[in-house]
Amino acid sequence: MLSMPSFEGLILDATALIDFCWLNEWEWLQQQYSPLYIAQEVLDSDRLEVATREAAMCYLEPIALDSEEMFLSFIEFRIKAPLLSEADRSTLALARHRFLLCVSDDRQMIEICEEYGIAYIRMLRLLSQMVQTKHRTVEEVIKMADILVNERGKWIAETILSGWKRSLNDL
Repeated sequence: MLSMPSFEGLILDATALIDFCWLNEWEWLQQQYSPLYIAQEVLDSDRLEVATREAAMCYLEPIALDSEEMFLSFIEFRIKAPLLSEADRSTLALARHRFLLCVSDDRQMIEICEEYGIAYIRMLRLLSQMVQTKHRTVEEVIKMADILVNERGKWIAETILSGWKRSLNDL
């Protein structure tokens, strides 16, 4: 069995927050990855719907940048990836310095994670883990992915989605 990298909890970016609001799988996420965090800058965003903000306040602990190193990373990420929002840069800085597993499907976020050695996980991997932990069946997680794509409007390349669905048979 592969060992998971060591981390001190999980932090969601805004997209992952919205995905989990759609799926309402907070209990499983808490059981597997507690403690769960959200960057205060995500909560401060005026782009979040009220229900999403309320779910975040219920299930996630808000945290803010609180050290010089975090602020320096926040600034460095602005230079490296100027199109990332303040909330995304804050999420990355918190993940980096608090050793948190970052949940994101954003390409630029993943690139920064890879470049800086920040542990990350994508949504389809979390859905696979629901099958591995026997929380959900293969059929249920496929339906969940379809809900995210077809109802929520999440974009996942068809080749990635079909490859993921095939890989579920190996679990």
